[in-house]
Amino acid sequence: MYKSISEVPTEYRLESFAAGIEGQDVWSEWNEIHSDSKWKRAEARRVKDRWNDHLESTGRHYALATPEDVESFVAGLLDEVQLERAYKPYWLFLKRFYHWLVWHTEYPHRYNPVLMASANYPACGEVWDYVMSFDRDSFK
Repeated sequence: MYKSISEVPTEYRLESFAAGIEGQDVWSEWNEIHSDSKWKRAEARRVKDRWNDHLESTGRHYALATPEDVESFVAGLLDEVQLERAYKPYWLFLKRFYHWLVWHTEYPHRYNPVLMASANYPACGEVWDYVMSFDRDSFK
C-alpha cells in the first residue's frame, strides 16, 4: 500500500493509463454492482457528475485522479456544505469507487487516491478524522 504519490513508481501512476480508459464509463459499472436501490444509484450519479465536472479542467478521466484532485474537490465541498455532507455521499462514494478499482484486475489501479489524500492533505484529513470518530468498523 502506498501512502503518498511520491512512493508510487511512475509506471503505476494513474495518469499513465489515460489512453486505455478514455471513453469508458467505469462509474456506471461500479454503480450498478454496488448501489442496491434506485435512490442510491441516483445519488452516486450525482457524485460522479460533480466529480467529473471537477476533473474536466485537468483533462483527466474521473477514474484517474490524483490525490491533489481529491483534496481540491473535498476542500471545495467543505466551503459549500457541512462536513457530514462532504463525507456522505461525496468522500464515501469516491473512496468506495477507487477501492473497487484497486481490487479489479481489469483496471490498472494500485492505489486509492482518496485514502492517499486523506493521509496527506488537510481537507481530506478533516473528513478522515470525522469518519474515524464514529465509523471505525468500515475500515477493518
